[in-house]
Amino acid sequence: MHSHDEGKDRLKTLVAQSQPASPQLPLVHSTDVYALGDALVKGDLVPESCDVFLGEHLIYTFYGRPSYRPNTDEPAASLEHYLPVCLIFKTSLAADIRRIFPFDSGAFVDDYYRRFLHKAMKLGDFALEADLSTPGRVVTTFFGSAKNYLLGQSDRDARFDAAQFEARSYAALIDAKDSNAGDSRGSSIEVQFDRTISLGDWVEAAVIPSSFVDSETGDALKRLNITTLPYNVHNRFKPNEYTSTVTDLCLAYYAQKGLLPEMGR
Repeated sequence: MHSHDEGKDRLKTLVAQSQPASPQLPLVHSTDVYALGDALVKGDLVPESCDVFLGEHLIYTFYGRPSYRPNTDEPAASLEHYLPVCLIFKTSLAADIRRIFPFDSGAFVDDYYRRFLHKAMKLGDFALEADLSTPGRVVTTFFGSAKNYLLGQSDRDARFDAAQFEARSYAALIDAKDSNAGDSRGSSIEVQFDRTISLGDWVEAAVIPSSFVDSETGDALKRLNITTLPYNVHNRFKPNEYTSTVTDLCLAYYAQKGLLPEMGR
């Protein structure tokens, strides 16, 4: 057991009592086009060394929302190596889950959430049951619906006992509007894997820069029957300036697939 796994079970027990929200949303994995090229050569997503869970190799995904922003510190450039990619998994994904947290665990360790926490709280206090039904249970408990979750809107009617310290901290975090903790990392459900994931077996669609659709990258995706969802590339844009575009393409794809028809209106 990693030291970050140590913690209380209050939140895990509370979330497990909820029914999973319907519909089930897909997991998504964010990376850049350079790393995608390497993955396509291998045919797999391969766990990488983690700087939070030191000594482990992990694949990080989020439930429905592409909240991880690769290359946020990279400046604007004419080369496209660092441009973001978002892989959308099939909802039937069958893989052993390593951990689930209701937020970005790295942001927790970097103290982005500290004003919503007691100083004695540990990351492990927020660990949830490692099961594919768990994200839907978090949505029911704190957001009320899949649509609210995707839009980052908390369930204002949710009430928690005063002794549910972790639940009340998380509810305050996802309702925050005036700090960096209030960005999508603080309210997106993180799902970790420590095993290789086959692209051809489990990836359904990929948000990619339009310039790669007719490239070797696009051809490789087509051979794997992965739908491409292109976005326009603008000269001298920073990689993180495409964040909202990538998110909108994911939501539009869910609506197109009938997961959230009300979001297509």
